[in-house]
Amino acid sequence: MVLSRLQINIVLACIVAALGLAVIASYRSGRLHEVHGHPDVDASARIATLQRLIDREPGNPDYLARMGNLYYDLGQYDQAREFYQRSLDIRPHDPHVETDMATCFHYLGQHDRSLQILDNVLSYRPDFAQARFNKGFVLIEGKGDKESGIAVWEDLLRSDPSFSQRAELQQRIDNFKASAR
Repeated sequence: MVLSRLQINIVLACIVAALGLAVIASYRSGRLHEVHGHPDVDASARIATLQRLIDREPGNPDYLARMGNLYYDLGQYDQAREFYQRSLDIRPHDPHVETDMATCFHYLGQHDRSLQILDNVLSYRPDFAQARFNKGFVLIEGKGDKESGIAVWEDLLRSDPSFSQRAELQQRIDNFKASAR
């Protein structure tokens, strides 16, 4: 079957439209996405777009957190931390943003500060699984305290039977315990 030029143009237009919708959905999610292992190549355009939004609405904590997410995903933890802090200055006690900021401090080598922030999150949201998971991680990887980190993770599994990464976390715990013998 031979397609006419018009039919080929329609097919190509549909493909371009589908890709455009995928890019818009990716942008709206607030996170950079990887396609086949390659980081999003248009990060600078996303940063510029968000900066324009922030300039128009400097009091919008969601825009600031999204900018933090972009920098976090790019591995620029100091810049991410700054935007997370600005978001928290406007809307304090956002456990998602605080937990992400704590992770930035961990990657910046400031493990005590990371733990302090995570403990703060857990003081007002003791059931916030991501903060508990990250606390165990920082204790083990940042502070070298496997015993305390494992205890945090085991408590997480006891208190949250539906934890989404339950099997993987239990495997990590088992591996750490086996390596300690």
